[in-house]
Amino acid sequence: MKKQSFYDSLALFLSEKLGMAYVLIDRISDKAGSVETITFVESGNLIKNISYPLSNTPCANVIGNKSCVYSSNIQALFPEDKMLQVMKAEGYIGIPLWGSEENAIGLIAIIDTKPITNADEIERILQIVAVRVAHEIERDSFEQALIAKNKELERQNHELEQFTYIASHDLQEPLRTLTSINQLMQEEFKGRLDERADTYLKFINESAERMQLLVKGLLDYSKIGKFGGLSEVDLNEVVKDVLSDLSFSIKESNAKIVIENLPTLKAYKTELRQVFQNLIGNAIKFRKKDVTPEILVSAKEQDREWLFSVKDNGIGIEEKDKDKIFVIFKRLHNRNKFEGTGIGLSNCKKIVELHGGNIWIGSALEKGSVFNFTIAKTQIL
Repeated sequence: MKKQSFYDSLALFLSEKLGMAYVLIDRISDKAGSVETITFVESGNLIKNISYPLSNTPCANVIGNKSCVYSSNIQALFPEDKMLQVMKAEGYIGIPLWGSEENAIGLIAIIDTKPITNADEIERILQIVAVRVAHEIERDSFEQALIAKNKELERQNHELEQFTYIASHDLQEPLRTLTSINQLMQEEFKGRLDERADTYLKFINESAERMQLLVKGLLDYSKIGKFGGLSEVDLNEVVKDVLSDLSFSIKESNAKIVIENLPTLKAYKTELRQVFQNLIGNAIKFRKKDVTPEILVSAKEQDREWLFSVKDNGIGIEEKDKDKIFVIFKRLHNRNKFEGTGIGLSNCKKIVELHGGNIWIGSALEKGSVFNFTIAKTQIL
């Protein structure tokens, strides 16, 4: 059995308590000059909703007015309204519904087959009810618009991810071909070309390799959250594995890394590992010259989320660049000084948002940085 809506329950209540043959709650239709019933009660029963034109009806007089009361003889007053004849209507009271911007959004109408003797009392009741009904209609409209917008955004995001995946996937083959041909030319013509030609071939090879890294970055970005599901993840183990992967960089830089006790939570394990690998790796990479990197990884439990921090004593960034660092392929430094594609922090942002969280940075130039990010305790698939 279909659950009654707020409007259905209200209309049935009014029909019973006021003793009216018909109760209608209408909203203005997208079709000009028409309204559609949200609920329609006849003799205490819900009937099928309809759409009807306002022209030559008492409802047309209600829209945009304070109220319209016709205690009797309604058919004679509106002879062209065939619906009133079918209803055998005699009395009619209509109250407009006003939106928050003082615009007419619908009406409540009660109709009876006999003259209405207590019209003033009923009108006062309907005016009170109309405020709540108008609020509900606006809320429903907002929710429906929001749902439609979210569906459209999901569709667009899906199309964009598909395009990114296909485009980057299809780019790999010609790049591999270009790199192979370039290598063959370098081998075949080694010692037979002048220095300038060798330089050109070197540039081609470096550019192709850089493009391959960018394409791989795009593919990795498009895959975030697509493979593997949520599972119980011990972040102490995750960070331990990350440090193992970064062992060469840690040893080379003599980095001092302190890991405080981290929680076990429900998350996408592979994706969260990428976050810690990027943030710890960056803390090592962007260190000050002749200064030992010092990195602290910590976590703090909050009401609905965990707050994680990765703090370093590195080169830091300027205030004006704080928003730029999470933009895909956005680099703040010359690649000759610091390697990378500029996609790592974009991945971090996408992964954190996948977990219902946010990521931000606190930093000052030459004074180190602290990357903060939150992970919601309750994850929604």
